[in-house]
Amino acid sequence: MHEMVLNSLARTISKFGFLIVLLSATLLGEVASCRADETPRKPKQSTPSVAMLNDEECWKQMPAAVSGSGQTLPSWAKAVASQLPRTAAAMLQLDLVHRTKNPLDPVLRAKMRWIIAHANRCAYSEAYALADLKRACADATELEVLSGTAASWSEADRDPLEFARLLTVAAPTISDELFERLRSRFGDKQVAAMVLLGAYGNFQDRIVLGLNLSLEEDGPLSPVDVRFSDDAFQIAPFFPTQKEIPSLINSGENVVAKDAEWSQISFSELQSGLERQRSRMSRLPVPLWDEVKKNLPPAMAARPTQIVWNLVCSGYVPELAIPWSIATRTMWAESPTDRIFEESLFWIQTRSIGCNYCMGHCEMLLEVAGLDKNAISERTSQLAGSDWSAFPPAEQRAYAYARKLSRTPWELRPDDYAILETDLGSEKAMATFWWLCRGLYMTRVSDGFQLPLERENVFQSLPMTK
Repeated sequence: MHEMVLNSLARTISKFGFLIVLLSATLLGEVASCRADETPRKPKQSTPSVAMLNDEECWKQMPAAVSGSGQTLPSWAKAVASQLPRTAAAMLQLDLVHRTKNPLDPVLRAKMRWIIAHANRCAYSEAYALADLKRACADATELEVLSGTAASWSEADRDPLEFARLLTVAAPTISDELFERLRSRFGDKQVAAMVLLGAYGNFQDRIVLGLNLSLEEDGPLSPVDVRFSDDAFQIAPFFPTQKEIPSLINSGENVVAKDAEWSQISFSELQSGLERQRSRMSRLPVPLWDEVKKNLPPAMAARPTQIVWNLVCSGYVPELAIPWSIATRTMWAESPTDRIFEESLFWIQTRSIGCNYCMGHCEMLLEVAGLDKNAISERTSQLAGSDWSAFPPAEQRAYAYARKLSRTPWELRPDDYAILETDLGSEKAMATFWWLCRGLYMTRVSDGFQLPLERENVFQSLPMTK
């Protein structure tokens, strides 16, 4: 079986040479998914990486609910709310729509979510996916088949489950043929929902794994049916300004262990990948703004956008895309941080995953934050190398954390988050961690749809907020 995986990777590498390091990094995940031991993992009890609120404290910290207050809350909400209570409330609404309003058939949705969790080795999310599968009245034998090897999956499930697995472990290698088969069978809206489900699963699993969270005493919990008022969240576009422009260090010290694979893809090869993405055809037709804005709340529709990501997601599955945008904007508004630092972290993630579309967006957003093209090139070429001594030690450690969270989140330990918290402080550490988990959502969307990278900077018109 391992030989088959290696042969498959070799064929892919010959076709996509610029992904050689990415595929080497994901080989462990590919092989793990083919092991004979595919039984569901039992969620373990562990000490969380942050001081968690209890249910009562969490409800008090979050915005007042219009309805549904006082319910038992999932571990991730009580952990995030310790520093970002408004963001935690937005996450509850996001989770509710994914578990109750996703246009996919509930049985298929739960199966795909289980595959994502299993690939990420997240026992917590496996348990939730199984609970949702049972709630959808799936046959008792479904999990037994699901947890076997891919060969045991039913013909009807094989393509969507393989899509979910690949979107998790090696998203850039998903073939156009697989996507087109799904599109022909399920239609544009449902295949778009599959992409956003994969994105959300990879975001949520990293929240759980990165904070070392345990399953609730009475978990898995039913979806938390709660509603908050619109003014609890940041709904309109939001982009915090950069307070100061940092300079690279001329004679710094490298404080993180070098990654032997990291610099095997040259900076020029990465730039070539961006150019190829500019010529890429989207797997779904990109809707026009006039069509998309009809799906949006007034605060989101007030300013036109040409960002392909927004047009595709909000055009096909606004019921999933809108709550995600609200959660992201609320986090920015609740804890604005250094934009250049954030985009540098996201660049590390795009390099780790091999996502050209998002890497191109990092360059655009670094420009909006105040760097000229030469400074952007200098910064990203330093990040592409194995020596990060041009950056402050705390940033270097954060970049190493971003790389680990992106590639092997199941290897994270409480000490990893503790270092982030020591370097950045409790509030900024949580905001940075959330931002990084968000990055693994964005890359899955971009690679799932294979979005064409815009040639102009589509972020220049964003409203700046001090």
